[in-house]
Amino acid sequence: MEKTKQDVYLKNFLQVRLVSDLNKSKIYYQNTLGFKVDEWGHAELGNNFGFILQQADNLQDIRPNAKPGKVQWEGQNIGWDSYFYSNFEGVGQLYKEFKSKGAIFAYEPKTETMGNSQWKEFAVKDLDGYVMVFGGGK
Repeated sequence: MEKTKQDVYLKNFLQVRLVSDLNKSKIYYQNTLGFKVDEWGHAELGNNFGFILQQADNLQDIRPNAKPGKVQWEGQNIGWDSYFYSNFEGVGQLYKEFKSKGAIFAYEPKTETMGNSQWKEFAVKDLDGYVMVFGGGK
């Protein structure tokens, strides 16, 4: 397949998140969720996933996503801010790691049948209520 300009020029994606306490958020993302966090607030997981954490001037500027309208699956109907895809076993391992480090859970692992496969996912919250879902199938 031929590379596009975006394939050549783009190398990473980091979403900006406004937070209420930059220092506390950096510690939570690093120590609890396992992100590599630098002094500027770049919180990265692996080579391609992450956020730029920025201090909010006003608490009302912090706006995690609202819950969607009707969903078409059995999963939780809450607002999601990020979705990380893994494999089925990886989801279980991530859950155990986050739980052992005291992560805040939006919901515990849920397994559902989707056609001929199974899908497992769970969600964690950061200190400002942003929800990160980790899911994968087999």
